[in-house]
Amino acid sequence: MKISRKNEMKITLVIMVFIMTLVVSFVNVVFNFGLSNEFLIKWLKMWALAFVIALPVVMIIMPIIKKVISRYIND
Repeated sequence: MKISRKNEMKITLVIMVFIMTLVVSFVNVVFNFGLSNEFLIKWLKMWALAFVIALPVVMIIMPIIKKVISRYIND
């Protein structure tokens, strides 16, 4: 399955947000609650919330960041 250039950035961002929120929520839950019996449920809830918040934020700000950075790149 080939991915079009048009969708490359969106798919990359989704994967990146997925991994980052998974790791950060894991560390957050371990730090705040430890590895208790309810760890997995707390972690998945925290991850789902983080993912739902982070994905739209990244999808909105990434094009803006790319435009700003492209102004300072010499080709």
